[in-house]
Amino acid sequence: MVLFLYGPDTFRSKRKLAEIIGKYRFKYKSGLNFAKIELSEENFHDFRERIETVSMFKERKLIVLKNVFSLPKTLKERISEYLKKRRLFEDKNIILIFFEEGEIKDKNKLFRLLFQKSFKKQEFKELSLNQVRLFIKKEVEKMGGEIYPLTIEKLLFYFGNNLWQLENEIKKLISFKKGKVIEDRDVENLCEANINLDIFKTIEAISYKNKKRAMKLIFEHFQAGENELKIWTMIIYQFRNLMKIRSILEENKKNKSFQKLRQQFQKSGIHPFAIKKTLPIAKKFSIEELRKIYKELFEFDLKIKTGKIEPRLGIEMFIMGL
Repeated sequence: MVLFLYGPDTFRSKRKLAEIIGKYRFKYKSGLNFAKIELSEENFHDFRERIETVSMFKERKLIVLKNVFSLPKTLKERISEYLKKRRLFEDKNIILIFFEEGEIKDKNKLFRLLFQKSFKKQEFKELSLNQVRLFIKKEVEKMGGEIYPLTIEKLLFYFGNNLWQLENEIKKLISFKKGKVIEDRDVENLCEANINLDIFKTIEAISYKNKKRAMKLIFEHFQAGENELKIWTMIIYQFRNLMKIRSILEENKKNKSFQKLRQQFQKSGIHPFAIKKTLPIAKKFSIEELRKIYKELFEFDLKIKTGKIEPRLGIEMFIMGL
């Protein structure tokens, strides 16, 4: 039996691999028929021996081959021929896992064979924003905690779709809260945002509707290989803050009490630094204008979540439509 796990989301692919190995080790305690192999020309013979040696125990073999697609073409062809010759796709006494980290760009003969004949194949693509939101919620619940929806957005703003970092930060937050609901201020106090500070210049240009500068800066982010979904999350987060701040200003038009205004800003859940940066921008918009922009953001967000448009195109169209 051959399993094929691959894709750029190494967090979920490694978690799946660990789950399979864990179940195998629980069932077969000896550990003598399990192996992880970094295959090369030099140890191909050892790999064949692992497959062909008859076990003393009545156990299935589990063999993991990692990152074979980086191997020379001749060796990949040898692997393909060996798989077919030994009929390993049908052999129920052997579980052979091909585990590939990252995206496979060369869909060669070996890839096509694995894709067509593997008993189970799973591609781990990077999650969409909506899927990351769900991931955060499920991880928190799995660890016995609770989290507010707006706090999920805060974590998205801080870490984007970096599942490795999100898992570590969630563990930290759960440990600190000890059964209480995770709030925005917990994230602000305990987590250090993984943010390129240059993005604030870009968000500011978008907020001021400076299309030319915003498009120039966005293009620089794309060229640097920055995560498009994370940029999109930050744009949504900024306009949500603008809406909140503008709403507070509207409510306090008649009441000139600075003390009351300050109290409402404190209750808003927006970080004081963000309020300081966003307040002058919010004053340049009417509440009706922000509602219109936020509605457009929501429509683009829905199209991105449902796969109708790519995040990059959504960002560009949103900026040009301001």
